[in-house]
Parts: sequence; structure tokens; C-alpha cells
Amino acid sequence: MRNISKQTEPQVLRDSKAIWQIALESNPTDTNKNKYSHPEIKAAIREECWNKCVYCESKVGHNCPGDIEHKIPKTHRVDLTFEWNNMTLSCSECNRRKGDYYDSSCMFLDPYIDDVESLLIHLGPIVLSKGDNPRCEITIRILELDSKSRSQLVDRKYEKLENVRNLIARIHSTTNTTLKSFLIKELYEMSAVSAEFSAMVKEFVAKCGISQA
Repeated sequence: MRNISKQTEPQVLRDSKAIWQIALESNPTDTNKNKYSHPEIKAAIREECWNKCVYCESKVGHNCPGDIEHKIPKTHRVDLTFEWNNMTLSCSECNRRKGDYYDSSCMFLDPYIDDVESLLIHLGPIVLSKGDNPRCEITIRILELDSKSRSQLVDRKYEKLENVRNLIARIHSTTNTTLKSFLIKELYEMSAVSAEFSAMVKEFVAKCGISQA
């Protein structure tokens, strides 16, 4: 996970959420329940989250569909269905695993509020809590970020790590300073907040002690 800043609420949501909420509460049809999926809202969410799941950092798209995720589930707080600050982006796998989990005494990690980058550690593709933090443990275990049972996710993260290792090997082996500079730039682009699995990559690069040119 990477820390995220909430961006400006889309105009269509500001203009419509009160009307949508009244319609939902008076007539809870699927159409009224899902008006938050408006293209303008989803586009804003995807841009805010760098087009990747806020939990596992998978890029969303054709092979990894993305869902508007309600941090506090609609089943527990229907009044927050159209609240911008309650919306984020998750992949279908993380969304399915999180389900309607809600415990006010042990909330899911919130990358908009919590400093998730200081709370979590990456051992290769596996995510763990840095300390004894029940909220970290609950989030990791529910999403199975510490488990090889999410084989597709783990395989993709291993592939990313292999690319990083190969890039680092080229950086160490080349004697051409111009090429080295380009390779280091590429490496740091892979650890940028917008990149897929960048929390893992950033931590791995830091341990390798490579300074950005």
C-alpha cells in the first residue's frame, strides 16, 4: 500500500449525491444503489489512486477489473453510499475478500488517513505488519496479502521483483555513466507512487542502497 491524498470531489457527485441518497432510501433498487458508478466519478477515483487497487497495488484494467470500494461498507452505513471521502478503488479480488467487514474498534487500514508506508513491511511479494498492530493484521489477513493462496498476485509481484533485480544487476555491471543514469532513472520510476507494486519495489531498492541520479 501507498499513502494517498483525497482529491477534489467530482462536480456530478456534489450536484447529485443528496438527490441520489433520497432516491436510494425511498426506493433501494439496483439502479439507485449504484449511481456512484457514474463514469465521471469512477474516472476521478481511478486518477486519484493512480489506476491501481489501494490495497494490493495491482493496476486495474481488462485483466484486473477495478471496483469503487466503500471504505465503510454500504451495508453498515447506507448514508455514506455517495460520500466522496468514503470511496476509493480496489481490484475485484481485494473487494471480494474485504466484503462487508466493519468493526469500529478495529478498522481496516485507510491509506488516506493512516501512514501505511510506515506500518507495513514487504518480504518479497508478502506483506506483513511492522509491529504488533491489530488493524494491520486484520487488513493483511482478510485480504490475504501475507499468503501465497493469492497465486496470481504473488506471481505478478515475483515477476516485478525479477525485473527490478535484473535492472539493478545492469546498473552495477555497466561502466557507462550515461547508461547508468538512464537505468537508475528507470528503477526509480518503478518505485514511484504511481507504479504497480511500488511499495514493494521502493523498499527493495532502498535495501540495495542505490542512490537516485
